[in-house]
Amino acid sequence: MNPPSEDPRLRFARTEPPAAPGDPDLTATLPPTDPAATLHLPSSETAEGETRFGPGVPGAPGMADNRATAIWRGTLTPDVPSGATVRPRRPWWRRQLRSLLVAVAVVVAVVVGLRSCATAGSPLKVLDADVTAPAVGHCAKTVVITGVLRTDGHPGTVDYRWKRSDGTASAVLHQDFGKNVKSAKVVLRWSFDGRGTMKATATLDVLAPDRLTASTSFTYDCS
Repeated sequence: MNPPSEDPRLRFARTEPPAAPGDPDLTATLPPTDPAATLHLPSSETAEGETRFGPGVPGAPGMADNRATAIWRGTLTPDVPSGATVRPRRPWWRRQLRSLLVAVAVVVAVVVGLRSCATAGSPLKVLDADVTAPAVGHCAKTVVITGVLRTDGHPGTVDYRWKRSDGTASAVLHQDFGKNVKSAKVVLRWSFDGRGTMKATATLDVLAPDRLTASTSFTYDCS
């Protein structure tokens, strides 16, 4: 009877002398049975570009709290990675500043236009008239009478004429007033010739837009 064949996977190597004669004291070494079934573990050193699977390295303490605080303050949105920041939105009044300025400009233009139309549409009104005569010298040849027309400041034209106590009168005269001009002077030059004494009166008649009358008196003496 033949002895059983030796398993090729078994190799025997004697380590130290047997403790007693006849003790084989053999150590069995098993080589890999199938190379395809061998599991090769990666080395402890991490290669560049290595991909790891699993939950990953936990974040630093407080990172979640900081992220929640950033979201609450509005500097971070939930859909943005925690490392990215969001530029805070401008206040509503700054976003609407241009529209507000345009609206204010339109309102101011409308108000100014309405006031201009109201001013332009208002007629000139004569408020008062005054006439004065200077001191008349002996045998004066010309006496200058001065009248003053006072208005409300609206632009327009005042129609007037001078009348003298000797029965003569001037033609209808016209005095123009510009905007915000509230007074104007009008003049009558009364000439005298010959010897004698006369009580003279000069009258200023305002004909339009309102009717007013003012007069002054003086004495001509050349006796």
